[in-house]
Amino acid sequence: MIRVNLLPPEILEKRKAEKRLAYMVAALVIVSLVLVGVWGFAFTRANSKQRDLEAKQQELQQVKQQAASLEIFELQQAELARRKAVAQLALDARQNWAKLFDEISLVLPSDMWLSALAATAESKLQLDGYSVDTTDTPDYGHKTVAKLLVRLAELEQLADVWLSNSVKTEVEDQPALQFTVTASVVKPASTATATAGAGGR
Repeated sequence: MIRVNLLPPEILEKRKAEKRLAYMVAALVIVSLVLVGVWGFAFTRANSKQRDLEAKQQELQQVKQQAASLEIFELQQAELARRKAVAQLALDARQNWAKLFDEISLVLPSDMWLSALAATAESKLQLDGYSVDTTDTPDYGHKTVAKLLVRLAELEQLADVWLSNSVKTEVEDQPALQFTVTASVVKPASTATATAGAGGR
């Protein structure tokens, strides 16, 4: 069966134009939807990347703060260690006078006593005292004083033990020896070592 279109040509052309326009509008809508979808996807990715970047920056800031706190802690620990070392050095450098005087009292002969015991800032020690002067025959002189010098010289904390004076005298009408002994006080070994180490640096 043959179809015959009885519409005028201008109407047919108009309908064709309308169809073309509808196709173009549809294509434009589709393209717009695709562009919107692409933009939305790109925008979402950009927002996600921005959030990731902000999270990384925040994490980096926290790490920096922790590192700063750790650095302050290490500085405090180093300062504490330095102060402890200085305090220990001061303790090591301190002369133990009580121990020294106790050792002197132990080596002092039983027939001898001290009238004065003085120490100076220059680490010098002076002992003034008396000793019983035995009436030996023959006279052995200042035997007890010599015994004291030998015993003092054996003490590790003393050096350069020297007899400054020793004379015969009387104490309460009894024969006696009056003497003066000087010595140098030796610094503790740890102090000498620390001083040598500091000088080497």
